[in-house]
Formats: sequence, structure tokens, C-alpha cells
Amino acid sequence: MKPLVSLILCIVLLGLSCLDADAQSRKRVPRFEDHPVKEVYTGKAAPLALDTDDRRSSSTYYQAIADGGTSFAGHYAIVMLSCGKNCSAIEYLDTQTGKLLPSDITNSGWKQVHDGFRDIEFRRASRLIVFAGEISEKRPSGWHFFLFDNGKLKRLHTIVTRGDFRKPLRDWMK
Repeated sequence: MKPLVSLILCIVLLGLSCLDADAQSRKRVPRFEDHPVKEVYTGKAAPLALDTDDRRSSSTYYQAIADGGTSFAGHYAIVMLSCGKNCSAIEYLDTQTGKLLPSDITNSGWKQVHDGFRDIEFRRASRLIVFAGEISEKRPSGWHFFLFDNGKLKRLHTIVTRGDFRKPLRDWMK
């Protein structure tokens, strides 16, 4: 009789763990409109404060980004940097101060992608930023949702895709 009770207990526990995993997979995906900024800066970008030789040698690129105006989180412009094949890194250019905030995150590892694929998604009036792939070369590969707050990133959610990005981000965010 004891083996039967143990088997039933195992089945019940397994069923409960599956319910919890299912609830996690159905967790509402963060949306850009969930994390608005109070105000979007529309003024002219401040003079650049390029503090390293590498940045100064790329001043034309940084200036072009600054001239494009605010693209993220109210008063930042995203500076896209390559860190190798299928690898991206970013910096945040504060258009009000001209200062650059580095990011310690890189993203890479996307395999299949759709035609309009962007490995980093962000909006001008939102503090949400979404990276595709592996974060800093660590699994899992998927869509990684972060909140940008006071120059720091806080992970909110991850959708595991195993490198398959044929389904656009907007379809995950419905």
C-alpha cells in the first residue's frame, strides 16, 4: 500500500509543479506603455562629454546619434555598438547632459529571425528596453525585458526562444 501512496503523492506534486510552470509561462509580458516617462526631452542635444580615447575617435558617430535626438526613456539616445558577429552592446547618451552611460550588458545568440528583426527594442517615451538573444553570453536565449531606472537596468521578465526570433516581439506583447 505504501508504494501506491508514494506514487499518488509524486503524481500530485508533479501536477502542482506543472500548474506553477504554466502560470509562469502565462505571466503578462511587460509592455512599453506600462512604463512611461513623465516627459520626453525635445530640445537640442547638449555638447558631448566624450571621456575616453575610443569615444573621442568615434565622435562623429556619437554626434550623429546626439543630433538624432531622444530615442529612449525620455531623454536618452541609444548608441548601438557592435561587439562581434551577431553581438550588440549599447551605451545610453543623455541628450540633456551630453554624458554617456555605459551598459555592462551585451546580447547575442539569435539564430532564426523575421524580416524586421531588431535585437534591441526600445521606445522614446518608455523606460522598458528589450534585448534579444543571450545576455552577456549566458543562457537562456530569448526576449529579455528590463526596466531602465536612474541609469540602472532591472530585469523584469524573460521569454525563452532558444534563439528562434521568427515571431516578432510585438506578437509576444499582445
